[in-house]
Amino acid sequence: MIITLTLNPSIDYTLTVDEPLLDVEVNRTTSEQMKVGGKGLNVSMMLDKLQIPSRAVALLGGFTGDYIEQALQSYPRIDLTRVPVDGMNRINVKLYHGPGTLCVNARGPEAGSSVRQTLSDLLEAAGPDDWVLVCGNMMRGLDEDFLTTLCAKVHQRQAGLVIDMEALSPQLIERCRPDLIKPNFYEFKLLTGQSDLTLENLPQAAAKLRESGVGNILVSLGADGALLAAADGIYRLTQESIEAVNQVGSGDAMLAAFVGKLTEGCTKAEALAWAGAAGSSVAMTHDEVSADQIAEGLHRMHVHKL
Repeated sequence: MIITLTLNPSIDYTLTVDEPLLDVEVNRTTSEQMKVGGKGLNVSMMLDKLQIPSRAVALLGGFTGDYIEQALQSYPRIDLTRVPVDGMNRINVKLYHGPGTLCVNARGPEAGSSVRQTLSDLLEAAGPDDWVLVCGNMMRGLDEDFLTTLCAKVHQRQAGLVIDMEALSPQLIERCRPDLIKPNFYEFKLLTGQSDLTLENLPQAAAKLRESGVGNILVSLGADGALLAAADGIYRLTQESIEAVNQVGSGDAMLAAFVGKLTEGCTKAEALAWAGAAGSSVAMTHDEVSADQIAEGLHRMHVHKL
């Protein structure tokens, strides 16, 4: 079973304004859309599209938490575990205006000690055949010490551990010892402190980072595909050109497809191709994507081992 932990869920409220933005007058939208947000939930929703079941553990509170719970009922392969929190989950605003995008993320509620204990208790059910994915930023009240303790529990249960969050550091990786991380190129440069890193020297930098205690590193590269640094070598995914219109969720889709296909017995190369197809399919539309659309994208993906 794949278990996703979403430690700061949200509702993503997307607005589109065709006219130039006005400072004083009222701006009027041409379209609006509300979606469940939070990286772990995005992973579970993509797994559902790929017909792969998952257990989604999410910190939910208030009417926004109720909305998230209700929306997830339309995904039959998601087994939602609601961990109650005081307050309401975030509403994040994504404003598309012409060629520009404005994103404003709310800070959300604060998790108390009972939340931390509940999350730890829930991981007692994890086992050697499971993957635990800790995705996205942590809610206020949760810190690196909590994350380290949570990861130790996953290791104790002998489950696979995936961490996908911006706040990673080499020191935190050494403490948590994840089996997989999935930074994008910008996050990888921050993680390694190499602002001048290029695609040409990325393989060497990823191989070196593995020495800090991470099993596999999947770096999403947007239009340039992805790179996987694994124990058995470096895999490079390239893809044919697409028209990308959506900047939200493609990395989560990539992670979901990669881990999901590994659990179905695919090789790393096959799983990486599925990951690229899922990520690019999401980037090509603001609408929901289907398993058929993802499968059709496989022909655009090319994986080779360096």
